[in-house]
Amino acid sequence: MQQIAWQRELLRIITIVAISSAAGMTFDKPFWGALIGLVVSQVLMLKRLNELFLWSNKQGPAPIDSGLVGYSVDVITRRERFLNKTIKKHKKQLKRITQGIESLNDGILITNQAGFITSFNRASSHLLGLRVDTDKGQHITNLLRTPSFVKYFKKGDYREVIEFKSPYRNNLIVQIQVTQFGVDQKVIIIRDVTERQRVEQMRQHFIADVSHELRTPLTVISGYLEMLADADVNPGVMRAIRQMGEQSDRMKSLVNDLLHLSKLESNNAGVGSQWFELQSLCVLGVDQLRGYIPKTLTGEEVPEPNIDCDCASNIEVLGFSEEINSVLTNLMTNAIKYGRKEGEAAQIKIGVTSSAKGLEIAVSDKGDGIAPNHLSRLTERFYRVDESRESTVGGSGLGLAIVRHALEHHDAQLKIESTVGEGSCFSFVIPAERIRIKGSE
Repeated sequence: MQQIAWQRELLRIITIVAISSAAGMTFDKPFWGALIGLVVSQVLMLKRLNELFLWSNKQGPAPIDSGLVGYSVDVITRRERFLNKTIKKHKKQLKRITQGIESLNDGILITNQAGFITSFNRASSHLLGLRVDTDKGQHITNLLRTPSFVKYFKKGDYREVIEFKSPYRNNLIVQIQVTQFGVDQKVIIIRDVTERQRVEQMRQHFIADVSHELRTPLTVISGYLEMLADADVNPGVMRAIRQMGEQSDRMKSLVNDLLHLSKLESNNAGVGSQWFELQSLCVLGVDQLRGYIPKTLTGEEVPEPNIDCDCASNIEVLGFSEEINSVLTNLMTNAIKYGRKEGEAAQIKIGVTSSAKGLEIAVSDKGDGIAPNHLSRLTERFYRVDESRESTVGGSGLGLAIVRHALEHHDAQLKIESTVGEGSCFSFVIPAERIRIKGSE
C-alpha cells in the first residue's frame, strides 16, 4: 500500500512537470516550464498537507487523495481506531480494579513520595474518617496524628506493621502497613483488627486467670510434698515423692512464666520507664543464677559455668529494669542449660558494644548450636528444638517469648545466630535514644 502511494505521488509530480515542460517548449523555455511545474506540484502537496494537519486536529474534513496524504489518512485512522479500542479496554480494566478496591473491607490509601494523599477507597473513609472533598491533597500525618504512626511513617522502615486506635472511631483498632509503590508513591493498607485484639485480650485474661487459680493449689501441694520428703518412708515411695516434687516445681515455674508473659503483653510500652545502670543489672543476673546452676532434672551434676560479663560501669538505660533483668536472666539460663557440650562446663560471655545505632548486648555460648531451620521459631510460645533434651534440663518453653515481648517494650528485637557444633549468640540493640553515660544528664 505504501509503495503504491509513493508510485502515485511520483507519477503525479512527473505528469505536472511534463505538462509544464511541454507548455514551456511553445515559448522555447522547456526548463522554466519544468521548474514551474515542479513548484506547482509542491504547492499542491503543501495544500494537501495543510488539509491533513487541520483534519488531524479536528478542524476540517479528511483530505481526499490517492497519494501519500491519502495513505497517511488511512494509517492515522487505523492507528486512532486501535488506540481508541486499547484505551476503552484499559478503561474497563481500570474500572474493574477501582470497583474491586472500593469493595474491599481493608482501606487502601495512596500518597505521593512526600506523603500527600492522592486517593483512597470507601473503607479508608469508614476506618479513618477521611473525606474526599477535604482530605485529598492533605499530608497523611496531618490526618493521622497518632505519635506512633507519625514516627513509623517518617522513619521509612516499613517491614513491620503498626496498630493503634482509630482517631475517627475510638472503639476501632486499626492495623497499618505502608508499601512502596513504584518510585514516587506509597500504598497504605488499613485493616480493622478490633475483633482479633478482643480475642487476644480474652486469651490473655484466660491465661492470667487460670495461672492465678493454679498458683495456690500448687503451693499447697508443694508444701505437703516437702513435708513428706522428710518422712521416714521406703525408697520406692520416696522416689515417687521426689518425682512429684520435681513436677510440682516445674508446674509452678510454668505458671510463673505464664503470669510474667501475660503481664508483659498487657503492659503499655514506655509507661513508667526509668533510667537504670546496666552493669549492676548484669551482675545481679549472674548472682541470681549462682544457686540455679548445679543440677538438671535427672539429678546430673552440671559443672559450674564460666561466665564472662564485659560491661562498662557508666552506662545507663531508659526502660524497665525488671524486664531487662528478665531478658538477661532468661538468655543466661538458656545458655547454661543448652550452651554446653556434654560433660563440660558452659562457656558464657556477656558482651556490650556501643555503636551509632545504640547499645548491643550479646549473650553467647560455645555449646552444640542450633540448626538453621529452628531459628525463626525459637521465640514462639512452647516451641522446643529437642523434646528429649528439654525433658532432661526442664523449662517451660516460654523464656524466649518473654524475652521478645520485653525487648519490644524497649524498641529492640532479638537477633539469633547459631552454628551447629560451635555455639549460639543471642543479641539485641537498645536504640541510642535510650542510652546515656552516667553523669551526663
